[in-house]
Amino acid sequence: MAFAVGQRIGDYEIVGQLGAGGLGVVYEVQHLISRRREAMKILLPDQSGAAEMVERFRREVQTLAGLNHGNIAALHTAFYHEDQLAMVMELVHGETLRDRILRAAITLPQGLDIAGQVLQALDYAHRLGVVHRDIKPSNVMITESGLVKLLDFGIARTEQSSHLTKSGFMVGSLNYMSPEQVSGQTANASSDIYSVGVTVYELLTGRLPIARATSYETMVGIMQQVPVPPHEIAPAVPMAVSAAVMRSLEKDPMKRFATAAEFLAALQGAFAGHPAARGQGTGPAPAIASPPPVPSNPVRPSAGMVRPLSQAGSGMQSLPLEEVTRRLAVYIGPVAKFVVKKLAAQSDDLDSIYREAAKQITSETDRAAFLRSKIH
Repeated sequence: MAFAVGQRIGDYEIVGQLGAGGLGVVYEVQHLISRRREAMKILLPDQSGAAEMVERFRREVQTLAGLNHGNIAALHTAFYHEDQLAMVMELVHGETLRDRILRAAITLPQGLDIAGQVLQALDYAHRLGVVHRDIKPSNVMITESGLVKLLDFGIARTEQSSHLTKSGFMVGSLNYMSPEQVSGQTANASSDIYSVGVTVYELLTGRLPIARATSYETMVGIMQQVPVPPHEIAPAVPMAVSAAVMRSLEKDPMKRFATAAEFLAALQGAFAGHPAARGQGTGPAPAIASPPPVPSNPVRPSAGMVRPLSQAGSGMQSLPLEEVTRRLAVYIGPVAKFVVKKLAAQSDDLDSIYREAAKQITSETDRAAFLRSKIH
C-alpha cells in the first residue's frame, strides 16, 4: 500500500517520503495532536504478502521496543492500518555517513568519534542479545551536532528471531560482511565488530579492505585475503590505530575483540597519544575520505551507480580531470578525487563538471574562485 502526502494514517498525517530500502518505505509524518514530526516505516507493497517478511518486520518492531540508547534511533509506537503494520520512530535530522563522506573530508578525530559512537550503540545492543548484522555507512546517521544514530535493525538477530535465518543463507551487505556471514554461518556480536572494522578502514583509507570486480571474487577475498594495513595506505593513520582495525578484521572471530567495548577502548587508547587527540600539531587534523561503495558488477551500472572511468563518454578521457581534482581539493580536501570521478562518469562536458563540483564548496567566495580557475 502506497501512501500519499496529506493522507491520514491513524493519528498521523503523511508529510513526505524519506526513502525506501529492500524491505520497507519510510515516510515523514506528523502526529495530529502533538504536531511532532516522526518517521513512519511500512513494508513495501510487494513484501507485505510474504509471511516471512511480515514476521521480520514485526520482529524489528519488537527488537527496537527493547532498545533505549542515545545512539540508536528510538521506536515510538507501532500499529496496524488496514492490515498493514506500521512502526513510528524518532525522526533523525542529518545525513548518513555515506553521504557525509561524499560531501566533504572527515578528519581522523571525527572518524574515530563516529566509530566510537557506533561501538557504544553496539555494545549496548549486544549486551541485550541483539546482533545488528548490517553495519555499513548508509545505516549510520549523523546529526548536525555530530550525534550518531544507528539505523535499520530490519535484519537484526535476537535469540527469539534466530529461526528466521537458517545456516547456509547470507544476510547483510556483501562488502561489509564478516567471513562467517559470507560462508553462511550464524552471525554474532563478533560479526558486527568486523563490519565496524570495515567501515573504519574505509574512513581511514578511502577504500574498502576487500573489493573485487565480482561478488564471487569479493566473497573469496573476504574469506582468504588479508587486507593491507591502513597505515600503509594512509601514513597519517597512527600504527596503533591501524593495528586495532586489523584486529577487528581477523578472519577468525576468536581473534577479534571480544566485545564492542574492547574495540572502542583499543581505538581510544591507540589515538590518545596522537597529536591530533591532544590538540597539538601545527596544521589541521589529517583528513580522511571514502569513495562510494564498489559495485558488485561494475560492467553493468544501474541508476545512481558510479561508472568506471573507461565506461564514461567518449570525450571524457581527454578532459584534464587531474587538474580539476587538484583545484577542487584546495577547497574540500582529498574527497575531491572521488567527487570529480563521479561527475566525470556522468558527463563529457568540462563546464558541467565544474558547475557540479562547485556545489560541494560551502563558501560562496571560494566557490566563485574555483569557477574562475576553470581551464580554458
